[in-house]
Amino acid sequence: MELRSIFNPVGEDAEILQGRNDDKFSQIVRNLVSHHTLDQRLKFTVLGNTGGVNTTHQLSENGLIYLGENLSSLESLLSNRLGYVETIGGVAEIVRAQDTGRKVVVFDENLFISEGKKKTVTTQIYERSKQLRDMAIEHYTVDGKIVCAACGFDFQKIYGEVGRGYIEVHHQKPVFQFEETDFSRLISDALKDLIPLCANCHRMVHRKKDKPLSVEELIELLNSRNL
Repeated sequence: MELRSIFNPVGEDAEILQGRNDDKFSQIVRNLVSHHTLDQRLKFTVLGNTGGVNTTHQLSENGLIYLGENLSSLESLLSNRLGYVETIGGVAEIVRAQDTGRKVVVFDENLFISEGKKKTVTTQIYERSKQLRDMAIEHYTVDGKIVCAACGFDFQKIYGEVGRGYIEVHHQKPVFQFEETDFSRLISDALKDLIPLCANCHRMVHRKKDKPLSVEELIELLNSRNL
């Protein structure tokens, strides 16, 4: 249940299997346990009490090391409340990077909209995320103003000087940097997947965690209400 609440499977993975009462996501998780993938093949867990449905898994020393090496990136990825497909793809990207001996950084806009929330992030993630955010704001600023791409809200117009240059940056999909990737090239590619949104529109995009709205869907919703 905890994994389901984190990933919120949709589409094929959420469909009930023929002749069964559960879906493909449940089967995937169950197979990981029954085939002992995490403990026998990857050495990431060790079995605890083996009592059928009461079987428990605990992180092994290898598992703790692996988690520690990727904790910041995983937390940043999962906290951004992306869609299921994007989240699964992001986790797979982190795993591939680790398996090939590369280092990866996940950029996290939530660092700047969840002030005070304790997060396990490195200085590198914070500084690079801020740099990407600043570049996105610069990119979308026109004639000294930046407005919400969905509703057109202008913080400076409403709040004056204190609102100048303020906006939240919506990640349409995870933004990664591998250690060998040139940062300027990454920014150029990432800007296509970053959208400036006001706080209200940003929250509405992520209102349903199991099915986040696209910016286009949000704009269509606003237009349908003559707003």
